[in-house]
Amino acid sequence: MAPRRALLRRHDPASQTRYQELKALAATQRRVLAGTPGVLKQRTKSGKRYWVREYIRVDGSKVDDHLGAESAVEPARLEQWRAGVELARALAAGSAQLRLFNYQRMDRKPAAVLEALYNRGLVAAGLTLVGSHAYGALLNELGIAAPGYRTQDLDLARAQPLAIALPKGASLHSLLRESGLPFVPVPGMPSHRASASFKLPGAETLAVDLLVSGSRLGALVPVPELAAHAQAVPLLDFLIGEPIDGVILSPNQVIPVKLPSPERFVLHKLYASQSRTDRGKAPKDLDQAATLAAVLEEDMPGRLLNTFRRMPSAGKSATRRGARAAARRLEGLHPQAEDVLRRIAG
Repeated sequence: MAPRRALLRRHDPASQTRYQELKALAATQRRVLAGTPGVLKQRTKSGKRYWVREYIRVDGSKVDDHLGAESAVEPARLEQWRAGVELARALAAGSAQLRLFNYQRMDRKPAAVLEALYNRGLVAAGLTLVGSHAYGALLNELGIAAPGYRTQDLDLARAQPLAIALPKGASLHSLLRESGLPFVPVPGMPSHRASASFKLPGAETLAVDLLVSGSRLGALVPVPELAAHAQAVPLLDFLIGEPIDGVILSPNQVIPVKLPSPERFVLHKLYASQSRTDRGKAPKDLDQAATLAAVLEEDMPGRLLNTFRRMPSAGKSATRRGARAAARRLEGLHPQAEDVLRRIAG
């Protein structure tokens, strides 16, 4: 389905300013609090008083995060916790406000995964969000109100080994469980193969895939620093070679993330639309690429074409075919973007 004019509606300047302010505020977080912001309370047990943070977990349970005995919690540390809770409230309120202006937001459960990975330093180390959630975050970054693609799946990518020091015995699987959600490995095909994907059990649809660059789509690649395996995706190193800082908005949190640059995202979507084994996803690839191409050509004319010229030659043939298909989606809707896509197509 071709993008409609409504897909390129700009957010008003006031909400774009509010988004940038919220993004800057989110960057000050030392740690993203799990669940709802909650409240600090004192409890008494066996005549002894202690401090807790009472909040609602991602699974809906009300829990206490034990902070320590009343006599052991120094005033400075308690003040740090109060400031952290107040910051979390401000971020959640800002996210709710932006939702009213049709900014893209992520559901609680995938956001809980990103919160756990952020707190373990994986975002700072270079782990990058890709896929449809990255597309939604890029729409927010570019100030565009457009339909997102509803998905629970999280696609996480790394170009180079992540410079992180995890606790002894930790793995990507154990980090995912720190979200408070019971992730299990997806059995490989055949079953004795390692898994590069994790999902919630039963009918839950949330899955997390770890991706690395590789010439053979779907090949398993060890990722030693996470004690895990990843699926190879061609040209992934190009996609995330110049990541930008963004944030994910969710009902409970605003989480800093790394995102592909929008021009590389467009070109990789054009490439992927012609290279997938699952051809059913090609229309989504082309819609996302066409929409962002239109925005880029309005805001940064020439940038998409210049980036294509620097694209690895191995991906250019498929990208040209994808550009031709995406240009047809913009016929009569956005002449500038249609023209640049036809120039890419040759």
